[in-house]
Amino acid sequence: MAKRLYRRTEKGTAVWQRQDPRVPLEFRRILGIIEGDMHPDSMRGRLPFTEIGLHQLLEELVEEGFLEAVDASETHDLDFTGSLNLSDLRKAAAAQ
Repeated sequence: MAKRLYRRTEKGTAVWQRQDPRVPLEFRRILGIIEGDMHPDSMRGRLPFTEIGLHQLLEELVEEGFLEAVDASETHDLDFTGSLNLSDLRKAAAAQ
């Protein structure tokens, strides 16, 4: 199963910028921390929601059109191993 990333839509950005009181505070909190394509794990440390609670809120935000969910591709390099080069690590260790 592909990992999902979330990004604000134009509608979501407008709601965040206006701080529209008709939109629940929980939604606005999430919209406020979204920067580009974000994985839920990156959000959880900044929000007072459980993993399940955050997932439910993210899905509601997608349904409302405030967020767009995209599947992470290899170019997203979520674990930063794509740029990992063993020979560079060995050189750095030898230089110390």
